Amino acid sequence: MRGRLHPGRPCYSGLTTLQNKTIIQASYSQTDGAPGKRKSMPEMIDPDDGLPRYYQLANILREGISNGKFSAHEPIPSERQLEGLYSVSRTTIRQAIDLLIRQGFLYRSHGRGTFVSPQKLQKGISELTSFSEDMKQRGLVPGQKILEIGYVQPSEQVRAHLELPATVEQVLCIERLRLGNEVPMGLQTSYNVLPEGQTITRTDLEEYGSLYKILQEKFHLIPTEADETLEVTLATPREAALLEIPPGSPLLLSERTTYSQVRRVIEFVKILYRGDRYRYIAKLTR
Repeated sequence: MRGRLHPGRPCYSGLTTLQNKTIIQASYSQTDGAPGKRKSMPEMIDPDDGLPRYYQLANILREGISNGKFSAHEPIPSERQLEGLYSVSRTTIRQAIDLLIRQGFLYRSHGRGTFVSPQKLQKGISELTSFSEDMKQRGLVPGQKILEIGYVQPSEQVRAHLELPATVEQVLCIERLRLGNEVPMGLQTSYNVLPEGQTITRTDLEEYGSLYKILQEKFHLIPTEADETLEVTLATPREAALLEIPPGSPLLLSERTTYSQVRRVIEFVKILYRGDRYRYIAKLTR
């Protein structure tokens, strides 16, 4: 059965002396669903290292998760197993696990144990893609829950980003909960400037799924470039409830001003991404 711990005792590989230091080495074996196959996790904790032991243990577990030795939603070794593997106290183990939970690598399920979180979705900072395109590129099914759609009086911030003339008193506002494989990923609020006399309806959103697709196919407005800022914020009780995370959890706030093929602003959007499911990457050259 996938993810079930091997009932045997942990396998020690002994003690190794390295530069006059005694290193505790251990090897953890776990079934991976096929008879006779094991996941081996040989690691070490250095008692003389300046890093606290809980931090060393967290690094070992984090490395195993990043290298694919543990699958998403798979249980990690129990506290008793980790205690035997690394000769550390339960307090040290709990400190390491709490750190990895805060960093989004692990999550607890009450009464069941501690499990590996799904890997964070990566998005390149130089890529201008819609949320739906992001999900499809990662093999996930994009989805949405339309929370609000209608015309609102824009704030000064929205008015500035959309470069609205003083005569424009209302803009279209769309708030959606964005999903990947039916799991909440982000909370998106977009403000759009559309051709005079045109609008986007709830039916349009349900039919097309992607706002960028509507802009291109219905209005011939092609999102071509954008200015974007990123910052970290904390989830309010409402945001936490919608995203199914604890209040105060870290969120990645993206604010983006999008331009069409004729360099006219067509959208200002705020997206709150779950900090445990999303990260941005940038490639720098010199």
